[in-house]
Amino acid sequence: MAEYESIHGTRVRYLTSDPTLDSSTEGQVWYNSTSGANKALVQIKATSASGSLATARSGISGGGASPQTVGIVFGGQISPATTNTTATEEYNGFSWANGGNMNLGRGYGCGFGTQTAAVGAGGYDHGNGDQSEVEEYNGSTWSEVTDLPGNQRSQGAAGTQTAGLVFGGDPPGPIRTQSLEYDGTNWTSSGTLNTGRKYLAGCGIQTLALAVGGSVGTPVRSAATEEYNGSSWTSGNSFTEGRSALACFGLQTHAVIAGGDDQDPSIVSSIEEYDGTNWTTSPATLATARRYFAGFGSGTAGAVAGGGTPGITAATEEYNSSILSPRTGVWAASTNLPGTRDNGSVSQSGTTSAAYYAGGSNPGAPYTPDTPTIEYNGSSWTAGGALSTGRISAGSGGTLTAGLTWGGFQGPGVGDNTNTTEEYNGTSWTGGGNLPTPQRECYGDGTQTDSIFGGSFGAPNVTALKYDGSSWTAISNLPAGRFGAAGAGNSSAFVLAGGAPNKTTLEWNGSSWGAGGDVPTSPLFAMAAGGTQTSALFYGGEGGSPSGLLAGTFFYNGTAMESRSNMTQSQSTDNSGDAGSCLAIGGGSPAISVEEWDESAAGTATASTLTTS
Repeated sequence: MAEYESIHGTRVRYLTSDPTLDSSTEGQVWYNSTSGANKALVQIKATSASGSLATARSGISGGGASPQTVGIVFGGQISPATTNTTATEEYNGFSWANGGNMNLGRGYGCGFGTQTAAVGAGGYDHGNGDQSEVEEYNGSTWSEVTDLPGNQRSQGAAGTQTAGLVFGGDPPGPIRTQSLEYDGTNWTSSGTLNTGRKYLAGCGIQTLALAVGGSVGTPVRSAATEEYNGSSWTSGNSFTEGRSALACFGLQTHAVIAGGDDQDPSIVSSIEEYDGTNWTTSPATLATARRYFAGFGSGTAGAVAGGGTPGITAATEEYNSSILSPRTGVWAASTNLPGTRDNGSVSQSGTTSAAYYAGGSNPGAPYTPDTPTIEYNGSSWTAGGALSTGRISAGSGGTLTAGLTWGGFQGPGVGDNTNTTEEYNGTSWTGGGNLPTPQRECYGDGTQTDSIFGGSFGAPNVTALKYDGSSWTAISNLPAGRFGAAGAGNSSAFVLAGGAPNKTTLEWNGSSWGAGGDVPTSPLFAMAAGGTQTSALFYGGEGGSPSGLLAGTFFYNGTAMESRSNMTQSQSTDNSGDAGSCLAIGGGSPAISVEEWDESAAGTATASTLTTS
């Protein structure tokens, strides 16, 4: 048996403690004499579910040169299988949004480029057969450009909009070996594949491309790998499992293949990685085995979407390979409220061991707003000072000893909504500066001296105000009205998400509103939120009939929403804490539930202990 030194040229180091765990340590093995264990730093390889496509489809094309967080897919076949689609969808790292439609719907063509500069070429149009049409996308619209030199489908592709490559495929006649280069205007014939294939996949750039898998004739599936140098193809090492209708993403020196049809034939979920010479099977697999789907991204951070399972799917999955652990979190039951409560005011900036819950109502109709405050010390609830004005659906913020609540619903016959603001010192509530008008469902975040909200139910829905500790001041109105939105941050940096009727995410930079990454669930309002503009947690809420209460949890990183573990029960809940540690208080069924969120930070490298067997 070969020893470690003869393989790697170095001996296993003998250390009293683990070395610094970073990229320089990756792949190393050492002996930790303190723990008495052999250890190593290896990459963590995993797939995770992401936001689904709006249109489920098979035979889909995409921009393989797009990063994992900025993807694009287009065309394909929808149910029934004889129906083409022109739909384009754009990915933001978590959810999909509709882009401009193609001029010609078709499936089983090929695509290359990026979200703002993509190319769709060839394909099969039911009713009109194979196509030579080529279209370019500029980030909003598609336009017809120079056709391929002949009708064709099921090709592989690589490259960018101004330096693309299309290879293989069929028909007419025998399976194609032809390669065609695209310069943004014209197509030019180039070197031929050593093995003609259809339904193959490709990745890389025009001068360093990779062609993998495919069908060489029913039912034979290929495991062949070929590398392109800008003029000719060279055969490389085959991968483990022959397959066609697969996805490929990355570069010629570091690529990933996933899914497809194997020899049986059956649809597979396995993933393999290429280092420029050899293929290795990844320990990660797709949760949804699929074929005829799109892939994009790099060899360490890619994504796949759509495909046949054999029925069509809208599922999206991300593949990540890193020495750093992913951000994770979990909900756990905490001490229940002493009685059922709903729509109360909470210490948004509080902690899991120092929180208040004020006002609210028994969730049964009719709503009767209450005034009691209860305080939480991390294990039990005790009575605190009562509000002067009983209210539900009020905005709130601050901490246990410096709390704030504003607006809300007082109940029929007492003026409905209120404009009053109250401040809490940990013992009693006193009046603060009033809102300009009575309003409710004007949720926001902040501290007793710096809070903000946008939109409401009882005033013009575009209203946005900030509080400085004594008075409310109008700031730039929202681009569109809403109520029941959730927010995190302060008057200098704030993120607002969800709400009705508009759930789009907005960011406030202290002077103006801009677009952010949306929560994928729709419709959505009355979520809880906490944290900062670049590190916020959104959870729970209501989806409306027939969805009802929701249990979803989402982390906002300042750009996009990332899915997290669901709460144990669906609830329109209230929050105390931040993105890493917070409470979900009441709002469920029954509305006495309290759950605690504990989230680990992303980017932690952890050494693995090696064992013998």
